[in-house]
Amino acid sequence: MNIAEKLSQLVKFRTVSSFDPEEEDDGPFAALIAALPELFPLAHAKLERICIGSRGIVYRWQGTDPSLKPAIFCAHFDVVPASETDAWDEPPFSGAIRNGYVWGRGTQDIKVQLACILESAEQLAAKGFQPQRTLYFAFGGDEEVGGTRGAGAIAKWFSEQHIHASWVIDEGSPVGQGLVGFVRKPLALIGIAEKGYADIIIEAQGQGGHASMPPRHTALGAVAHALAAIEDNPFPARLTKTTDGFLAALAPHAIAPYKQIFALRRVLSPLILKAFSAMPSTNAMVRTTCAATMAQASPKENVLPTLAQAAVNVRMIPGMSSAEVVEHFNLLASPFGAKAYIKFPEHMVEASEESSTSSEGWIAIAKAVSEAFPEAVPAPFLFTASTDTKHYRALTDDIYRFTPLVQTQEDIAAVHNVNEKVSIENLERCVRFYRSLMQGC
Repeated sequence: MNIAEKLSQLVKFRTVSSFDPEEEDDGPFAALIAALPELFPLAHAKLERICIGSRGIVYRWQGTDPSLKPAIFCAHFDVVPASETDAWDEPPFSGAIRNGYVWGRGTQDIKVQLACILESAEQLAAKGFQPQRTLYFAFGGDEEVGGTRGAGAIAKWFSEQHIHASWVIDEGSPVGQGLVGFVRKPLALIGIAEKGYADIIIEAQGQGGHASMPPRHTALGAVAHALAAIEDNPFPARLTKTTDGFLAALAPHAIAPYKQIFALRRVLSPLILKAFSAMPSTNAMVRTTCAATMAQASPKENVLPTLAQAAVNVRMIPGMSSAEVVEHFNLLASPFGAKAYIKFPEHMVEASEESSTSSEGWIAIAKAVSEAFPEAVPAPFLFTASTDTKHYRALTDDIYRFTPLVQTQEDIAAVHNVNEKVSIENLERCVRFYRSLMQGC
């Protein structure tokens, strides 16, 4: 059975996670875990497997040099829901193999990485390979809903075992093809930092009553004024260590005049920040972003609201805390009689530290990129979404977020969307990347 067929089998398990465990079907999760020894028999014969609860799996591949700190390879096997509609060219849990692609939910996010990690171990075990440093594979089953039962429980187990890793690698940005117009080559976007996450409530209270005799400003009007002030006063843009490294990596490969601009980025940073602020994709790299996404007030059109609320989704740049965000919002909202507070403190995640681009982990990852994707330029990157790595921060100084797949804007648009699929060629290169990384780290 080849890697495409193995991934196809994993896609067929409907491992859809939920914030409410009672809403999950445990059967597919248990079935997927039970299927792994059959799909990857040599890896299971060679590696030790530890099941942690019902949503965590750890594999230990003992290294030959106990003086070296271990490395941790991460992935998750839960997926977001997928509606069985005609919009899918192939059913989302069919695992169909057609026209050189494997189709279905998880083929990009990220059963693909779990399958390719284990397939790499399978191929290396067949050759009698033994890693120099001990390798751990950490697979969680609830990343899409916070990761507490999967990666959170795994991280606790690592801590109890007194395991401190040299580095961790998990999902992240891809080998981007055509994502950046000022560089012709593909970019291997290796996330060395991750933005923080918080949902902030903007709230105002009112007296209520009949809408025919309103006050000058209702509770909803106060919230609307506060939201307008927040949108009109964005957080300042700045070049973080990560973005500075990103531009430094691009400079030798950029077309004119970007080559010269990036080479002089310290002097020309105001120009760069202005240009990056003009587009949502690059704006997210240089500032904490705020997006008003939800609002609620009166239950009826002609009733004055006694309470109005709006939710603002915030992604904090490294170096900015959630407390600073709340303080900033309250300064803007208080003149209108509104206030700000964090909606779900238990789900709030501070921005990560910025990992090294000279560590043994970075060097090994960049070398594996050069072997699997020789046409690509490795570049440090600020990952703007959220991953399971938040649970592993205390276990290592260096965390890297990278999905070893060549992806276009069209491919990325299919993540969490209809027609998620991965090419067989991409799968083979993904396996090559992990195999090279395991051999070279």
